Amino acid sequence: MNMSKTLAVASREYWAAVRSKSFLIGLILMPVWMGGGLLAAKLGEHNKDTSTYQIAIIDRTPGEALYPAIAAAVAHHNRYEIADSNGKPTGPVFVVEPIIPADPGAAAAVATQRLNLSQRVRGGELLAFVEIGKNVLDGGGNPFSDDNIIRYSSNRLTFYEFINLLREAIPSAVYQHRFASTGLSREKLDQMLRTPAVTQSGLIEQHGGQVTFESESKRAAPLIVSVVMIMIMFMVAMLGTSPMVGNVIEEKQLRIAEVLLGGIRPFDLMMGKLLGGCGVALTLNAIFCIGAYALAWRFGVAGDITLESFGWFVFFSVVTTFLYGSLFAATGSACTNIKEAQSFMAPVMLLIALPLFFLGPMITNPTSNLTVGLSMFPLSAPIAMMLRIAMPPGVPTWQPLIAAAGVLLATIFCVWAAGRIFRVGILMQGKGANYSTVMRWMLRG
Repeated sequence: MNMSKTLAVASREYWAAVRSKSFLIGLILMPVWMGGGLLAAKLGEHNKDTSTYQIAIIDRTPGEALYPAIAAAVAHHNRYEIADSNGKPTGPVFVVEPIIPADPGAAAAVATQRLNLSQRVRGGELLAFVEIGKNVLDGGGNPFSDDNIIRYSSNRLTFYEFINLLREAIPSAVYQHRFASTGLSREKLDQMLRTPAVTQSGLIEQHGGQVTFESESKRAAPLIVSVVMIMIMFMVAMLGTSPMVGNVIEEKQLRIAEVLLGGIRPFDLMMGKLLGGCGVALTLNAIFCIGAYALAWRFGVAGDITLESFGWFVFFSVVTTFLYGSLFAATGSACTNIKEAQSFMAPVMLLIALPLFFLGPMITNPTSNLTVGLSMFPLSAPIAMMLRIAMPPGVPTWQPLIAAAGVLLATIFCVWAAGRIFRVGILMQGKGANYSTVMRWMLRG
């Protein structure tokens, strides 16, 4: 490999990318992408549903015994549960309307009443209507019959506030009635059946002479640090190396590659492009790492970024960037236009994004066979292993070493294979290659 020519190409690719508008846009959008969820949650706090909803209640219990309990729960909700410290509404206001039940012996009358109420719901006059079975208080008979259930009917499938209110208010009223009918003291029985609370807390830590439990933010810090590291590593590698597909295709279409190959070998040209693209990605990585560390220091969690986890982060960031870059360079050389490249890269992108699909299970159980297996598979190892290294209980020393060796070997192989594909594909014009053709280029060179 002619190192001087390779570095010249790398320098050209690097500075062309860094000075472009896309680099600046990526630099700005990356924090927006990573903080988008937090921003959306913050905006959601100020986007509360404070509408007034009317609900019809059909209470078929003797003497309509449960309606007063529902009305009292609604009044408490409207007065105490939907306003912040400044008195600003933070939730919906409910208005309940008692409906005289139709004769339960006349099925047609019951059906007509339900139909009329359903029309009022569809017309927007009501949020829902509630039917309370006549045997709900004593619980006798079939527990799933209409006489023993409370039916909430609405066309708002994702609106749970009122049905949650019913689930909290009605059981208490039903128990009170049942205890009163048997002459038992509910208060005494509640005291006997009261279960002790089980709370979750952090470990003990000492600050000076004071010994306290860890705060919630301290307990969450390892998870936050690991997720931030993963997102920086993955998104920066994708952001910095994915433009290589378009760059290679553009040079093929404009015949620039033919001119360049007059003075440099194909492998040296590809390595120069790869080094340039990876340099862009690692520059972004460094910028965002500095910003992330500044935020971690600001919120007091910088101590959770250990030297070991940061060292592995740097290693996996470098090899992941070269791994993705080699795949993108090979794709660009095998295709003749962007449309072909998009379909050609679909399986590769699926493999690259594989660990993100399992991020939830990996966080829940970082020592499971699935998580350990993903941390050993080269394409998912950087993300899975970084997650396990930064989170308790950590990993045995041999596992990150084996994962690092596997990723390094996979990277070397992909760079070698990309070089062989690039050597043939960079001069191909007209019809793009298929997977079998690419395999033949890789094997025969």
